[in-house]
Amino acid sequence: MTNGSWESEAAPRKKGMPLWAKIGLGCVGGCALVFVLLIVTCVGGAHWISQNGLPGFVDKAVGSAFLDQAWSQMEQTVKALRTEEGTRALYRENPGLKENYPEEAAFLHEAQNWRKKLGQFPTARPSLNELIKDHKEGGAFHISNTNERTQIDYQIPEGGLLHLELVSEKLVNVRVE
Repeated sequence: MTNGSWESEAAPRKKGMPLWAKIGLGCVGGCALVFVLLIVTCVGGAHWISQNGLPGFVDKAVGSAFLDQAWSQMEQTVKALRTEEGTRALYRENPGLKENYPEEAAFLHEAQNWRKKLGQFPTARPSLNELIKDHKEGGAFHISNTNERTQIDYQIPEGGLLHLELVSEKLVNVRVE
């Protein structure tokens, strides 16, 4: 029976963490788990690529998107520079070369010096794996795009460093160092 008094006993206090602390701890733990899984995946993927190289589909996708056009431009330029007639045609087809070589004779003279450094330009674009391997061994293949300007540097096997500069896909500078 009740004693008729309005005083009641306080509800017993629950033991443990409050609900908001449990939710917060769950969120922090979940984020930490996702972060650890992400790091492990990246490290594992990098290790796998270093052991096995890039998968073929990556080479094909990146190569066709970025490298094939640059490689084609380099190949055409090297082919043209190998002969005097080709060099003349290259100069006439790319009026932007006049910025660096105002006279055709000066360009032909420079190209004559470059011919010795053209080495063995590959007939086909190397795979990304080969380019990465060459880069680690001191070889160079760099492409830089800014707006309409593209700069390409390539260390020709058994030759010099080919430098091309294009504006709107037209050659404005070429050197072989």
